[in-house]
Amino acid sequence: MLRYIRPASIAIIGCLILFGCAGSRDATQTEAYNRFAIKAAQAQLWNEAVFRWKQVINIDPEDSKAHNNLGVAYEALGNMDEAIASYQRAAELEPNNKYYRLNYRRCRIHLRRSGGDDKDAPQLEDEEELPSTE
Repeated sequence: MLRYIRPASIAIIGCLILFGCAGSRDATQTEAYNRFAIKAAQAQLWNEAVFRWKQVINIDPEDSKAHNNLGVAYEALGNMDEAIASYQRAAELEPNNKYYRLNYRRCRIHLRRSGGDDKDAPQLEDEEELPSTE
């Protein structure tokens, strides 16, 4: 019986190490995509930035920063509906982040002023508390 316990223990430890490394690999990969996306955005290569931030979100759908940054890239490309959706998701994931909420509100106001239809977009609960950008 004892001769089976040791191999089983080694197998369990090996699995834990593998699963731990997989999680670490995902975090390292998202960091690399995020760094690349930031450099692309700084160079105004917005399509590349969009592609990389989408990769981050595919790995970690709860990454509020990636959703917000994706909104910035979409807005720079003039894709206002996608920008609003990205800002909204970032604000939903991190409702206490005033910058995400402000980006969402500012983009919606811009769309409304430019003649776009933003009436169907859901509002954040405390949207009226945000400082006016007007």
